[in-house]
Order: sequence, then C-alpha cells, then structure tokens
Amino acid sequence: MAKKPAPAAAGPYEEISKEACARLDACVKQKEVFDLDIRESYFFAAPHRAREIRSSIAPSSIKRGDEGELQTGLASELSRDFVTELVEAFMPPAEPWAERRPGMYLPDEVKEQAKKIAADQDPIIFDAIRASNLYSEVPKAFAPDIAIGTAALWIDDPRPNENIVVQAVPLHELEINIGPFGDIDDRFVVRHTKNKHVKALVGEGIYAKIPENVKTKIEGKPDERTIVRWGFWRLWDRRDDVVWCHVVMIDKVVVEKLELIGEGACKLIVMRFNPSPEWAYGTGPLIEALPDFRLLDAIEGDKIDHIEISLRPPTGFPDDSFAAVEEGIEPGSAYPIRSGSEGAIKPIFEGGDIDGALFETAAIEDRLRRKFFLGFPQQKGKTPPTATQWIDEMIEKQRRIGTPGMPFWKEGPAQIFLRFKHLLEKRGRIEPVKVNGKMVSLEPYNPAQRAAEQQEVAMALRFLQIAGPTWPEEFRLMVDGGATMTAIAEKMRVTGLVKFRTQEQQQEVVGMISQLIEGRQRVQPPGPEAAGGL
Repeated sequence: MAKKPAPAAAGPYEEISKEACARLDACVKQKEVFDLDIRESYFFAAPHRAREIRSSIAPSSIKRGDEGELQTGLASELSRDFVTELVEAFMPPAEPWAERRPGMYLPDEVKEQAKKIAADQDPIIFDAIRASNLYSEVPKAFAPDIAIGTAALWIDDPRPNENIVVQAVPLHELEINIGPFGDIDDRFVVRHTKNKHVKALVGEGIYAKIPENVKTKIEGKPDERTIVRWGFWRLWDRRDDVVWCHVVMIDKVVVEKLELIGEGACKLIVMRFNPSPEWAYGTGPLIEALPDFRLLDAIEGDKIDHIEISLRPPTGFPDDSFAAVEEGIEPGSAYPIRSGSEGAIKPIFEGGDIDGALFETAAIEDRLRRKFFLGFPQQKGKTPPTATQWIDEMIEKQRRIGTPGMPFWKEGPAQIFLRFKHLLEKRGRIEPVKVNGKMVSLEPYNPAQRAAEQQEVAMALRFLQIAGPTWPEEFRLMVDGGATMTAIAEKMRVTGLVKFRTQEQQQEVVGMISQLIEGRQRVQPPGPEAAGGL
C-alpha cells in the first residue's frame, strides 16, 4: 500500500495544504489499481526502467532482480513502433497537426475574421513547437508509457529569451485523478530530488518562501533528498475562464499557491490512450496484450530449451566402459571403450516436433502487431493487391487507431498546441484572437481526421465522374467548377501549395486566350474552295 501524505503543518497555506494532501491521496488510490499492470508492462517492454511506480517511494538506481528471465524483446520493439505510429498519425513533425476553428455558436461575420487571424497565427505556433525540444522529449515520455496507456509532459518557459522547454514526466512521478466530468483533473508531479537541486527546481522566488527550519535542513544536508510536489486542479466555480489552482509543496507543506488563467495555462499535460470512464489511467495496447506476452515468453523459453537439448543431447553410457565423463565429452578427444559395450553409448533424447510452437509463435506475433495497430497492409496470397485494395486497408488502419486515439488527441496534441499558444501570448509573440474588441475562443481541430475527409473527396470525385458524362448539359449549367475546385483543395489541405488566380487575373487570361484564337483564325491558310478547287 502506498504511504498516505501526513497532515500538513500549520503555516500561511494551512488549509490549501490539507486540500492538496487530500487530493494527492485520492490520486494515489487511482494508481494502486494499475500498479501490477504497469510494473509487468515495464518487465516486458522496458526492463531497465525504474519498476517502482509509487511516488511516495524514491526510485532505486540499482537494477532490481526480476522474478524470471525475459525470453523475448518483442514488447519493446512493438512499443517503440506504436509510439512512431501514434506520433505520425496525430502529431507528425513535418506538417501542422492542429488548427484553430471558430465555434459553431459564433456569428458568421465573426467566424470569418477569427478564422483569418488564426490562419496567420497557427504557423507561428508551429515554428515555436519545432524550435523547442518537444520531439526529442516525446520518445522519452511515450516509450513505453503511452503504450501502457498514460503519459505526461511538462511544458514551461523558464527562459523567455530562449526556446520553450519540454520535459518528459515518468509514471512513477505522476499522480492523477478524474474530475467531475470524467476528464483528467487533479494532477501532481512528485519528485525525490537531492537537496542541492531544490532551489533550481522551484526557483529562487519560491525557495525564499520555504520555512526557515526546512531551508536549514535542506542546505545542511545537500546530498540527502527532499520530496517536491507540484499540483494542479481546475477551479470549477470560475465560469469566466479556464482557471487552474497551482500549488508547490515541499514535502507535505504548500509554500506557493497560484491561479493559472486561460486555455493552455496548465504546465502539466497528461494524455491517455483508450481511457475508461471509471479510472484515471488509460488501458493501452501493452496492458491489453499482457496475456499474449506471457504466453509468448513461455513458448520462447520452451523453444530455447528444445534447441539447446537438440544441439547437445544427453548421452547414456555404462559406468564400467571407460573413464567417468559426467561433465561431457570434449570434441576431437579419444576415449577407451571396453569391448562389447560400444552399443551402450548412445543419446537418450528424442527431439519432439517444434513446428507447432513455431506456428503458435507466428500467430501470437501477428495478433500482437494488430493490437499495437501495426498490421501494415499485407499481400494475401500470390496475387498482388490492387491500388484500391491497398488504399482500403490503409483507411481501415487509420480508422482503427483513430477511434481509441480521439481522447489521446484531445488530451495530448490539442493541449500541447494550446500550451504553446498560451506561452507565445505571454511573450507577446502573438495576440489573443479578438473581433470588434472582444475575445474569441477558437476550438482546436484535429487534421488527423483527414481519413474521413479524404473519403468525402473520393466520393465527390466519383460523383463528378458519373454526373459529367451522363448529363453533360445540366452538369455544366449546375456545377460551379471554380467553387468546387476550391472546396476540394480546402478539404485536401493543399491550399498552401495550389494557388488560384484572382478574378482579375482570370479575366486577363481569358482575354489572352481570345486574342490567341483570333490570331490563329486570321493566319489560317484558305481552303480548296477559296483557291478555286476542283
């Protein structure tokens, strides 16, 4: 059982200290349910990671002895590939993976102005994202934590003249709980740090507020450890904006309390893959695949034993035939054998059929790859798949990861995007979106939903192919080609590459084509009739 935080000591933040300890206690109970699953997942996918996930206990720097020897590294490989698949699907480094759109309740005239402002600001936000260390920290935070189901990032701006800093938060430092609406609300980072690092972690301003007796203990024993806790929870009584309560705790005493206001104000971003409504932690493919990994590990161990005994089978011999060779026979050596006992020296092992184990291993590995959404389109049989079949399989794959990944995008990439927006607004690099002097809230939109939109484009093109040749006159009369091309380009998100001429430029091109046609008609040679033909 995890150790419960003790009652807070009296001080300027006595009441908030009690509330913070109570919230942290509830978070600890949430993790207890997933304790064994997370530790077993680390055994299969990250054997060298700290296996103690209770934040009340400092992680050991000594690699612990496991209950058994791991026979396969497939879980580690699949977890890394899953991280790559997730990043490429929801937050690819090479392209914008979020954009802001006006909410449905805004007036149309406000929507257009807000949309234009957001279109100008969003590239600046992504420039800041790429300039930061986000993509170097994501593998550290995600492998294998997001495959387990829950991962966290700390995004802050400690040096305003430099790039924004992103830091991976391991699961053993993270404590979370769900709020009144089923989303992650209470969240804590609990770090056991050496006393000499406390000032650097909390900052000089907060360090000055630490009680003198605690500060003396910290400064007197620099190599011992102190528990620093950072807590965040939503203040739901504030309806005017998104407001977070933020506390900094030294051991169990709050030494600083702040209110963080605005979308993206929370420094600690917690994201889940395939969450459930009952628990704070997600149930990722690694947890779901634990029974298969247990079976695969057992079969791999049996295969190793079978191969070893097949390569070096045990041998029986009469103990009076020649010298004792219980320790084995050296290759290339000669041994005297008593006449008449030659036939008594023979292997006493008959190898079994390993084909069944090989077939079962292959079936388990295929099942595991599908659970980790890594079932790439495969050629079934000797006939290569058609282009349509290949595209259909790719769309199906995107749909499979898209459904459990929707909460992940909402809690992860969307909040990362909003966090960078918030920090850039504080720097003055971009301005809050205002129309007619009023603040306008824009909703992050997931371009990863483009699989469904590409299906819309494909259906629209199919309709045009059918309608155009079938009803040519009506088609030309009813379909606005220019507006249709613009709409398709927007759906396919190629408006930045495909440039359309303005109305004036189109008229100039039409005039030039008309002049070219008239010139050709004037220089065309006369026909046979004009020359008095036969």
